[in-house]
Amino acid sequence: MTFISVKKLTKVYKTEDVETPVLHGLDFEIKKGEFISIMGPSGSGKSTLMHILGFLDTPTSGKYTFEKKDVSKLSDDELAEMRSLKVGFVFQSFNLLPRATALENVALPLLYVRSGSNKRTLRAKQLLESVGLGHRLDFTPGQLSGGEKQRVAIARALVNEPDVIFADEPTGNLDSKSGHQVMEILQDLNDEGHTVILVTHEKYTAEHAKRILQIKDGLIEKDIVVNNRHNAKNGGELRK
Repeated sequence: MTFISVKKLTKVYKTEDVETPVLHGLDFEIKKGEFISIMGPSGSGKSTLMHILGFLDTPTSGKYTFEKKDVSKLSDDELAEMRSLKVGFVFQSFNLLPRATALENVALPLLYVRSGSNKRTLRAKQLLESVGLGHRLDFTPGQLSGGEKQRVAIARALVNEPDVIFADEPTGNLDSKSGHQVMEILQDLNDEGHTVILVTHEKYTAEHAKRILQIKDGLIEKDIVVNNRHNAKNGGELRK
């Protein structure tokens, strides 16, 4: 089933009299349950595309359909609701509240859906345990390693049971061991049925996905099926 559909999508940023085209007419579809890597060098437009897909930005032209809904026709309130309930975000910089505990950081999105205090705490605790951080519930970000911070961010992304998880360079600030642990968690989540959309410039990270959209200069250069996904850690080659 088609989950996300993008047709002739463009994005042009305007600053006074200067126009900067970033996306030049993209066409692709994503099915529910896929694990997609959007891969490309800095400036290729991959993060801009993720922001549009995650309702953080809007296209200049073209059509973006999410679960058969034309996103351009949604109101600001409806877009905010989509961001809150339909998607979860994992960022390179973690974006955790520095003075809040791991448990409080994970529970935070539930405040916006008026979930009860006991339910918030239980849900956050369960998710932290699921990413191996049941012993770090009361630790603040300053007391956690980079890999632990990113696992807290993943737990937070899952707290509202989103339809899709967006991960923007999730291993960018991590050492190789922690990065591998984070990618294994995302891979396991996909195996459980979650749709995962990963943005990265690293081939090794991209190969954990089942499919790679390679973007260059705002265009899709290649659409690749990864046949060796579970052997990605061994550095296997991609196959079309």
